[in-house]
Amino acid sequence: MNTEANTNVVTISAQHGLIRQEEFFSKAVASETLDNYFLIKKGQFAYNKSYSNGYPMGAIKRLNNYEKGVVTTLYICFEVNDEAKCNPEFFEHYFESGLLNKGLSKVANEGGRAHGLLNVKPSDFFGLNVFVPEISEQKAIAAVITSADQEIQSLQNGLACLKDEKKALMQQLLTGRRRVKIDETLQESPC
Repeated sequence: MNTEANTNVVTISAQHGLIRQEEFFSKAVASETLDNYFLIKKGQFAYNKSYSNGYPMGAIKRLNNYEKGVVTTLYICFEVNDEAKCNPEFFEHYFESGLLNKGLSKVANEGGRAHGLLNVKPSDFFGLNVFVPEISEQKAIAAVITSADQEIQSLQNGLACLKDEKKALMQQLLTGRRRVKIDETLQESPC
């Protein structure tokens, strides 16, 4: 529980992980009293039992951007206890890949009025079997996936810059502020 009176209310965003509620909803939607919220620390995980796009069995995200935060008690919160046997980065990728969905589908029930909230008991959640390779392999897998994610992010950033540049160039061309010089050999083309 939130015994520290922490006011950094975070919520799970499928695209951005655990982020401040005000950033996600553009307003505060938490109750005024946060005493009953769970306090989580950097590196700990939270499972949102509501399904969303790309997360049919809910999303599990790790608190990476803040030292501490509080989440609703609808979430199931946990951490990796023994980092000599379990690599947190490996599990972050494991959960993101959806590999836990098959197990979750066996223990999750959706009530008639749940509005997308899956009824997963903490005891059922923590009773799921997870294949865990040796720690050296976990670290190697996490390193490869993290590197690939960084490469993808870099390429996406570059693509966004090129799209902005194209948009600006098109505006200049369409308004006549910039002219296109046509090579004479191209003008003779039958096209």
